[in-house]
Amino acid sequence: MKILVIEDHVAIRENLEELLLLSDYQVLTAENGAVGIEQAYKEVPDLIICDISMPIKDGYEVFETLGPFLHEKKISFIFLTASAQERDIAKGKVSGADAYMTKPFQVNELLDLIAKLLNQ
Repeated sequence: MKILVIEDHVAIRENLEELLLLSDYQVLTAENGAVGIEQAYKEVPDLIICDISMPIKDGYEVFETLGPFLHEKKISFIFLTASAQERDIAKGKVSGADAYMTKPFQVNELLDLIAKLLNQ
C-alpha cells in the first residue's frame, strides 16, 4: 500500500515517513500542497495524509483540487493538523475527508486509522 504524506514541516514529514516505512508501507512525501497534488496524480497513492496549514496550497485546497480524482481512484484522505479549534475540526469533518486528526497524535491511533481506511 502506498501512502503520500503532504507536510511542510520537515521533522514531522520525516518522522511520519519513517513510521510508515517501519510499518511496511510505501511512502511518498511532498513539502507543500502543490507538490503533493502533482505527486498524487503521478503516483496514485492508496491514502493521503495532509497537513492543513501549508504554503502555496493549503490542505483544503489540496483536497478540493483532488476531490474527483480521490473519489474515482478510491484514495482515502486524512487531514493531520495542529489546529484543534472546534471550527477547524468541524470544517475538516464536513469537507468530505475520511478523517481529521490533530497534532500531536498518538502513533497507534494513526496506524489504526490508516489500517482501517486501507481495509475498507
